[in-house]
Amino acid sequence: MSNIKLWWRAGRPFSFTVSVVPPILAAVIAINENPGLKIKWFYLILTVLGCWIAHAGSNIFSDYFDFKKRVDRTGTYGSSGVLVEGLLTPKSAFIGSLVAFIVASSIGLFFILALPHGSELIWLIALGAFMGFFYTASPFVIKYRALGDIAVFLAFGPAMALGAYFVQAGHYSLTPILYSLPIALLVDAVLHSNNLRDIKNDSVVEIKTFAMVLGEQGAKYMYYTLLIGAYVLIPILIAFANLTWISLITFISLPIAIKLIKIVRNKSQIPESEFAVIDAGTAKFHSAFSILFIAALLISRWL
Repeated sequence: MSNIKLWWRAGRPFSFTVSVVPPILAAVIAINENPGLKIKWFYLILTVLGCWIAHAGSNIFSDYFDFKKRVDRTGTYGSSGVLVEGLLTPKSAFIGSLVAFIVASSIGLFFILALPHGSELIWLIALGAFMGFFYTASPFVIKYRALGDIAVFLAFGPAMALGAYFVQAGHYSLTPILYSLPIALLVDAVLHSNNLRDIKNDSVVEIKTFAMVLGEQGAKYMYYTLLIGAYVLIPILIAFANLTWISLITFISLPIAIKLIKIVRNKSQIPESEFAVIDAGTAKFHSAFSILFIAALLISRWL
């Protein structure tokens, strides 16, 4: 396997849309909300790269600590597998993740220095760096204290969307926070489906996920709530946050959600190796929902 393919796999590419969607969503919101504003394409590309590289670095960093703590080991499904299979050494993974964090931080620093009032981004960039680095690193170990769902919801929803909006518009707004909520629920669903799948394997090591706290049945109900909640928020945002009614086209993706809910409901009847890809399936659903949501916002500009 080439080095490029190896590092690509290490970053867990099936999940990359969760870090690409928020900045694109925020840019569309910015031009919709600020008449005369045009997308700053160079800034948008840099924002997407920064979010994506930070995400990939966090994934590799998480794999490093999961491997060290034996959360990831032969017979488990919760990582890219490059450490478990010996394709990368722990030292290489650690260094690679730090390089990714440095590159992402450099992009953040560029915006702080280049944008008017760019210093107002410092707290958001610092928050993102904190959640990415300490997701599995001591002393906070967010993931292992059943707080991963909150961190992922915030990082890949309101935080990314708000920061990307500021880069385009030059000021903050409540709109990107509100409109990112359905997307954030589905990002958490990706993580939660992973943790639901891994309850049995994770229970033999010294960690705690929210799925473990809820128990398998409770974790299933939470998964249903996250998926259904994304749809429930659409009419609420239409009624109270000026979201375009065209956003109802997100319901086109409902059959995918129903299929995933049925898979989770019948988890005990599905071979473990088949249920192992539930997180990837949920990530694909997140992508479908997000594309429809962004398309609706774009269409609303022409009507």
